[in-house]
Amino acid sequence: MSWWIKDHVEEAAEHLNFSVWGDYSLKQQDHKLEELYEEVEEGEMPLPSYTWVHADARLTSEQREQLINWAKDLRENL
Repeated sequence: MSWWIKDHVEEAAEHLNFSVWGDYSLKQQDHKLEELYEEVEEGEMPLPSYTWVHADARLTSEQREQLINWAKDLRENL
């Protein structure tokens, strides 16, 4: 099970890694924020397979809305 979770985390970091956010160009930051809120809006993130193991990672409707609004606001201010 741990290798499976490790794989999920590594794959996610390949797509979006806030530890290296400053290394992304503004265009990359914009695109990553757009993808972030689209994935959350569509219910694709967090992954069902992840929340199955980590129930506390499930987002409420309010949390989804907050995350989407945060990403959109940040995107507007790039």
